[in-house]
Amino acid sequence: MKTEDLISALAADTMPRAPVGQQLGSALLVAIGVSLAAFAVFWGPRPDIWAALGSFAVLKTLVPLAFVLLALAFALAMVHPGFPHKRRGTALGALIALAALTFMIALAREGQVGLVSALSTPSLVTCLLSIPALAMPLLAAAIWGLSSGASTRPRLTGATAGLVAGGVAAAIYSLYCDKDMMLFVLPAYATAIGTVMLAGALLGPRILKW
Repeated sequence: MKTEDLISALAADTMPRAPVGQQLGSALLVAIGVSLAAFAVFWGPRPDIWAALGSFAVLKTLVPLAFVLLALAFALAMVHPGFPHKRRGTALGALIALAALTFMIALAREGQVGLVSALSTPSLVTCLLSIPALAMPLLAAAIWGLSSGASTRPRLTGATAGLVAGGVAAAIYSLYCDKDMMLFVLPAYATAIGTVMLAGALLGPRILKW
């Protein structure tokens, strides 16, 4: 390599990049557009969508979005070494614990028979396939957006990116899903989102390693 080429390469490497939050936000906006377009073509909203959004069924949409907001805050903190992230992680963990507790209460009320009845439907397979499918562009965007940071825990950061992607995908899919029973929504959505988190955890060390 010539000296001039080396100097040019070093200069290019020191060019300022867009802040992580800006890059992540821009990438996610594009990915959300792609997922919404796919949703419109292959799924579409349930026939009684407006009635559903005016009932408790709207929680299927709002709760995943709450996870997304906390996961975004946690992920952004983790790609900035030295930035305190324990409180954000605690808040995210508390929401996960609350969801688990809600499931346990519903299970205690309805019993195993109620759980089997709620999950014994073709909608379960549709859910488990649809949320990861809708999450694919979102996961790619989240991983790429966070890659401009410096994560010291790339596997955990990747899993959190998966939670962001899976949460957005679940919120979008909820507009199609006509199963509103808690014993269906909680385990089905959690399993589907968990699949995306696993994918993120596998990609994290490859792409987010500092």
